[in-house]
Amino acid sequence: MRNTFSGLSIAKSGLYAHRTAMEVTAQNIVNAGTEGYTRQRAVLASAKSYLLSGSHDATMGHTVGNGVLVTTVQQLRDVYMDAKIVDETSDLAGHDLTNTLLKQVEAIVNEPGLSNIANQLDKYWAAWQDLANDPSNTALRRGLIAETESLIDVFKEIDSQLKYLQGVKCESNHGGIETQIRENVNQVNKLASEIAVLNREIARSEINGSTANELRDQRQMALEDLAELVNIKSFYNKKGELTVNVGDHTLIQHEYHNDFYAHYDPDSGKSFVSPSAKGLPDASNDPDVASAVPTGLKNLNNMTLTVTQTAEKHSMYSFLTYHPLTGPLSDFGITSGTFTVNGKTFELDAENTGMKELASMLNDANIGLEAYINESGQLILNASASGTKNSIKTEDGTSNLFTVLNLHDSKQPRDAIFNLGNKEYVLPTNSIQDLIPGVNLEIKKPGVATLGLTPAVTGGKLGALLSVRDGEVQTLINKLNEMAYAVVSETNALHRLGYGLDGETGRNFFQPMNGNFAETGYKNAIENMAVDSQILADLNVIAASGGTYENEGDRLRTYNGDGNGYNAIEIAQLKHKALFNDGKTTLNSFYNEAITQLATASKRAENEVEYGMNVISHMEKQRQSQAGVSLDEELSNLIKYQHAYNASAKAISVIDEMLDKLINGMI
Repeated sequence: MRNTFSGLSIAKSGLYAHRTAMEVTAQNIVNAGTEGYTRQRAVLASAKSYLLSGSHDATMGHTVGNGVLVTTVQQLRDVYMDAKIVDETSDLAGHDLTNTLLKQVEAIVNEPGLSNIANQLDKYWAAWQDLANDPSNTALRRGLIAETESLIDVFKEIDSQLKYLQGVKCESNHGGIETQIRENVNQVNKLASEIAVLNREIARSEINGSTANELRDQRQMALEDLAELVNIKSFYNKKGELTVNVGDHTLIQHEYHNDFYAHYDPDSGKSFVSPSAKGLPDASNDPDVASAVPTGLKNLNNMTLTVTQTAEKHSMYSFLTYHPLTGPLSDFGITSGTFTVNGKTFELDAENTGMKELASMLNDANIGLEAYINESGQLILNASASGTKNSIKTEDGTSNLFTVLNLHDSKQPRDAIFNLGNKEYVLPTNSIQDLIPGVNLEIKKPGVATLGLTPAVTGGKLGALLSVRDGEVQTLINKLNEMAYAVVSETNALHRLGYGLDGETGRNFFQPMNGNFAETGYKNAIENMAVDSQILADLNVIAASGGTYENEGDRLRTYNGDGNGYNAIEIAQLKHKALFNDGKTTLNSFYNEAITQLATASKRAENEVEYGMNVISHMEKQRQSQAGVSLDEELSNLIKYQHAYNASAKAISVIDEMLDKLINGMI
């Protein structure tokens, strides 16, 4: 049977429901300009009806509603669009930072410009050409030194600025990539902690069926901020709990988070990002066969590595035992004349050269070997780099040096031979950095190892920092060091063949770069670049003149006066000599290729930024069309809910009058 006051209850529900709807609408209106706010809507539903069952009631058998309810306050969020925006945000942030960093690199190399390596190289070669025209001119000699030191300064300035950008030279450099990596890792961990806390608060707020829409907005904004820093994939389980992965690393799982760590490697001067507090794990299941350490550049599949042979350096010894360790080589039957080692021809004065002087001559020649005399008085030759292409090659010319020395192999040169995937590789070294992008590989002994090459960080700002530091910037540094090494070693090789104004020969122009620069990728060659102290002390030492064979059968060249600029011409012509890529590329071409690669990468990043901004803009418009607040629409809703609220109040007033008549009028 109907309650006499049921009409009041129905009208009251209208007051409550439309008041709530007006409050939700007001919340939308005041947050129209709030970043990250998602429009909300009060979802109204008719309360459960009941059956009229009065026995003397004309409405018996019919149902009557029981008012209106606010079932939920719904966010008009497009979860799919949110996920797409998170993905695109990570890509755009990475490309944008890459573009910014590469623009800085372009500014450092100053191409095109006036003060750069290419222009200074041209001035260096031109100074040698000028000296060839008047070898005894002191002003031209002084000019050559000035241009040489300017070339060294340009090399060192660019190298220093590139390393400063990397941050490896100054860890406190806040503009350096190293500092940015550590700051970004800290920010990733901070956001991960905030999202985990929000997950917990949302779960507690919604445990009784209510909604935590504002907390969900905060979490979505934090997710998008996190996506700017690193590549993430997020998903919800059946309970609505959020999990966030970075590659194979679970960064956030509901109310728990697992930090990243930036580990500093003193050997490389760089930091690597790892989900392990212990540092970068060896990706090889058998590090005794081969070690593989991902540095975070690329996301690769696991690979099987089979090593059949490791690389070995060539080592030779003279069968001749030289005792005592003084006296000229001629005492052993060695004749004066020419001999060749690793493609370089030397002049030997056997009457005035001892075994120790011979070893020093070979050491100073920058021809990829180390020479010394052991305790038994034997000449020992060790290749600076491993592999068959770096084997020591000796040949007698007009001198019988090697015939008398009778060299034997103590270690034969060998290449590293291994299979990676379905391809066999034969490489001259056991330490390999470029074969697998973003992985440092070390071959140790024959065997089989499985490499798990799946670094976590590959995107966002953090991925861009790692990629540019170890990719474009490091590649350019390596190539500039290789160029510097070539300028020094090639100039010295020719300079030793020429004569100074004092008639002496066999001296270097640059300070020799001894050691295994070639094997270590010419690392720090620029830092060791300097004019030889003898040249700086006495300009007359500059060997601009070339000797000639005066008489038939001469074994040594003869100094024939200051007017012969033949050797200076030879050095100037190094500009056109193919010194790189197995004798296919000149210095200028090698440099231009490096600059072109940099410009191409920079332009590609710029295009990616433009494309990404267009995509994000389009997605944001789509999201705003559904989730954004339209003031016109909200004002319309406000008027609608206001009228409904007033009407509900009027219904209460009418029912009150009816009840008053019923109660008081029947007395």
